Amino acid sequence: MSVDCPVVGIDVGKKSSYYCVLTSSGKLHIEPSETTNDAKGLTKMIGRLKKTEEALETKPAIVLESTGHYSERLVYFFIRNGYKVFLINPLQSHSIKNVSIRKVKTDKMDCQEIARLFFMLDLREYKMLDDDVANLKVLTRAHHLLGKKRVQLISHLTSQLEQSWPGFPEILALSSKTAVFLLLAYPSPTQLLDAPAKDVIALIRSISRQGQKYAENKYKALKQCAQDAFTFGIQLDGRFTCIEIYATILQEVNKQLAELETQIGAYAVDVPAVELLATIPGVGPKISATLAGEIGDIDRFSNAKQLVAFLGIDPSVRQSGKFVGTKNRLTKRGSPFARRSLYLAAMVSVRGSKKGKFENKVIYDYYKKKKESKTKKQALGAVMNKLVRIIFSVLKNRRAFVMITPKEHNKLYAAGLLPAA
Repeated sequence: MSVDCPVVGIDVGKKSSYYCVLTSSGKLHIEPSETTNDAKGLTKMIGRLKKTEEALETKPAIVLESTGHYSERLVYFFIRNGYKVFLINPLQSHSIKNVSIRKVKTDKMDCQEIARLFFMLDLREYKMLDDDVANLKVLTRAHHLLGKKRVQLISHLTSQLEQSWPGFPEILALSSKTAVFLLLAYPSPTQLLDAPAKDVIALIRSISRQGQKYAENKYKALKQCAQDAFTFGIQLDGRFTCIEIYATILQEVNKQLAELETQIGAYAVDVPAVELLATIPGVGPKISATLAGEIGDIDRFSNAKQLVAFLGIDPSVRQSGKFVGTKNRLTKRGSPFARRSLYLAAMVSVRGSKKGKFENKVIYDYYKKKKESKTKKQALGAVMNKLVRIIFSVLKNRRAFVMITPKEHNKLYAAGLLPAA
């Protein structure tokens, strides 16, 4: 929550930033000035702020836009120097720029407008994440981005093989270690056919860790596939070069993903939230680590609605006069990484097996009921919302998830054995 004190408004740039200081009454105390975003410039700025503190007899608060990696380093710098930092969503700061009818848009004006928002909005002080949680956030995001790169590589590799070596992806999944090693050793049908059968079979057996019969059957299928490639495949050296390059990069990406997973696991052990989240059916190790990093300190949220809004799972609202919109989309204003994890958890939760078993029967029943009046996509959004509320309860109460029906929960709550959340 904002406090009554002087405020430093900062308009953050890549190499430099503009800042100004307003008194607690909103009067300009230090004219907009430019500072470089390096040790020399920021140290000089701290010196000016200390003089301001002496003159106004109060330590000023720092207000700046949340602009990703540009603002993050400044946030940590000011917190380490003992200042209270308040972050503003760019959507909020952009709205005030329409107040004036004059078309004036400069960095000097922007830093003043950002400072004035401190007195207009109910801002909350930014708290630095615990180091283990911060590391989880960085590593899980890197894992997600590298995972997307892996999918793209497999897609490109599939495209080349479909042209020059049709049928290969059906015999060995390109996501498998065996396929990658085989393509590195024999990137073209000719090279596979020229190689001794025992060498290829030995390679398949050692990489796949399967038996001799499995390796022989795979070799037989690959040999036939390679022979057929001369009939209806495009035999271009350029394509085989691309296959070898893509396979090499894919091997390295797989290696780095495995390293990231090891690092994530090491930090996850020291974050209690990860263990608690993993007790929820449908929330595996990767999802629990991602959500723990994205949510951070659960005590920042006083109720489940705030967490729902923070993650962008709340529905948008459209109403004007007598019109009330019914086809409202999710706001999607929060972390896309957290939303993706929630989507995956929701998909697992509503998925049933052929034997009639469910990962989370309570969530599945909830999903089935929602589908009676909503589309599948809307029902899945409702499941994601439900999962966020479960996550809030588990983290807020520091209690592992227990599978009970809503009716059983109400009985236990009435008896005073469970919290309301």
